[in-house]
Order: sequence, then C-alpha cells, then structure tokens
Amino acid sequence: MRNALFQIHWFLGLTAGLVLMLVGVTGGILSLEDEVTGLLSPGIVTVPVRETPRLTPDALVARLKDEAPGRRVTLLIVSGAPDGAAQVRLAEGPGRGSETYVDPYDGRILGPARGEEFFAFVRRLHRWLLLPGNGDGWGRTITGASALALVYLALSGLYLRWPKGRRDWRIWLKPALNRRGRALYWSLHAVFGTWMLVLYLVMALTGLWWSYGWYRDGVTMLLTGRPAASAPARGGGKREGAPAPLDPAFAAFTTATNGRYATASFAPAREGETIRIRAVAPDAAHAQARDEWRFRPDGSLDSRDLYAERPLGARLTGSMLALHEGRFFGSAGRIAFLLAALAMPLFGVTGLLLYLGRRRSRRRHAAATVQAA
Repeated sequence: MRNALFQIHWFLGLTAGLVLMLVGVTGGILSLEDEVTGLLSPGIVTVPVRETPRLTPDALVARLKDEAPGRRVTLLIVSGAPDGAAQVRLAEGPGRGSETYVDPYDGRILGPARGEEFFAFVRRLHRWLLLPGNGDGWGRTITGASALALVYLALSGLYLRWPKGRRDWRIWLKPALNRRGRALYWSLHAVFGTWMLVLYLVMALTGLWWSYGWYRDGVTMLLTGRPAASAPARGGGKREGAPAPLDPAFAAFTTATNGRYATASFAPAREGETIRIRAVAPDAAHAQARDEWRFRPDGSLDSRDLYAERPLGARLTGSMLALHEGRFFGSAGRIAFLLAALAMPLFGVTGLLLYLGRRRSRRRHAAATVQAA
C-alpha cells in the first residue's frame, strides 16, 4: 500500500507538478496586483483631493454619457477615500464591457490602471493556461485536475513521511541544509512540504471552487445548508426600461453608515426596482467582506445583510477568493500564502532531482549486480 501511494505521488508530481509550478508562481504574482497597479498608476487609481464636492452617482453617470457616447454604465464603484478614483464598467452592446477609472470630481475618464493588461495575461495563464476557450476550454479542466492532484500530493506526502515511533521534532521540522545531494533534496522537499501542507490544502480546496460546478454546489450546501444561487446568464442584452435613479439610495446609504465605507458598488437597476449597494467597510478584514444593502426607489431601506452578522458558512462561501489568497487570515496569512505559492517550484525541482537520483542509483545497482554475476 505504501509503495503504491509513493508511485502515484511521484507520477502526479512529475505530471501535474509542472502545471502546479506555473499556477503557484502566477498566483503569487496575482496576489500583488492591487499594490503594483496602485504604485504604477498615480493620477489614475488616485486623484488630487479638491475642495469641490465629488459628483453624486447620478451626476457621474450623466457625465459619462458625454464622455463615452454610445456606451452605458453596467457597474459603478465609488471610493470612500477623498483621493480614490471611481471605477466604472462601460459596455456598448451585450456582454460584460470593460472597466476604467473615472475622476469622481469631474467625471473625466482616466483609463485603466497601468499594468492591468499584464495582470490580465497572468490571470488567464493562472486559470486557463492560455488555452483556447478560456473558462469553457481544456485549460480549466487541466488546472482543476491539478488542484485535485495537489490535495493528493499533500496528504500522501504527509502519510509517507509520518514517523514510525518517536522522532526528534528537529528532524520533522528543521531542514538539514548542511547535507548534499539527494539527502539535501529530500530534506527540502519533505520539511518545507510539512510546513506548507495546510496552506496548499486550502489553496487547492478553494481553487476547485472555480473548476467544478458540482464541487461549488456541494461546498455551498455543506457550509450553508442551502443550494448555490444560480449565476446570472452571461452575455445578456440590455435590460428594458429607464434606469433607476441612484442618488436617493446612495444618500440613505451614506446616512446609515455615517459616510464610512471603503468602496460602494451599484448594481444596474431599472425604474421601480430596488437599488442594491454592496459595500466594504473601512475596517473590513478583506475586500470580499461586503455588506449588501437594498433600497427602494425613494431611498427607504428594503433590506440589509451585513457580513459580520452572517453565519460562518455564509462568510466562507462569500470569501472564497480571500481564502484562496490568504487574505481571510489577515496580513500574516496573506504573506504566508504568497511565499507558499512562490515556493511551489521548489517541490517540483526537488521532486524531479530525487526521481532522477533514484533512477541513477537503480542503474548503478543493476550494473553492479550484473558484474558480480
């Protein structure tokens, strides 16, 4: 049994390991996107603070009709910081549209953040390996299978390394950096693998959320006791009816929160529909810790769903990306997940060196046996 587990372990390490190394490094790069694009984009992500008041949501949308004629706003995200630019998603016809930053004081289109195209490329590589079809192609299937392989590699690695009898903790957790050759490779592979085992399991189990619908549905049912909500159809056309005004809902929202929010996003609505505002508090643990407010057209509150008041299962299913990146566990968790992701090639390289070393050792042993005979 142990030998069979070992054979599967090295086989998956030599095959799925290639994809996991790529996914790990690209995932580590993506976790730095906000900081990098922010540093590269002064005057786009941030704007000079002025004494004049910022435009209201309706005034901003109206100004954008002049700035981008023929395009409609399908998403509006306003910042609670005086120097924070607004974000809008503009679309011409059916489809998602493209996102850009906007000056909240005068409605000028500032363009996308610098570096966004690079990170969009890295994101496609991370999720779909740049294969045709993107999320509907083979890339998604391959990365999903590799995530399953990572679960096996982590658990089987722990089993194969589990000490028989009592063993000094230093052998279990301290790498033997003074060794050479295969002994060093094994120590790096086994010890660092033990350190990062829980992190890799969380990465893999959360990564499967985007790979398989059955997995997402099962996890949602397990954590919340309810089936997953159906996703809206992609590529839907323009909705009928005049757009609902946003200012009454936004005014009621700012009054209810005392104007304290990091970001507030508005979902499109038509006349007579409720206005949904998804907001992140300034002291939120991560960007997915969103409160959801719904207001009637006259600004009266229809419903409120605060992140902090949700059951743990609902918070987990609503924070899957934050869990995947380690942001759910604070700054220390984010740094630990970043280092673990970037360290993924260490296990692929040391595993390959151990495999080649075993093959050389077997060839020498076979040659020695033949000579002895």
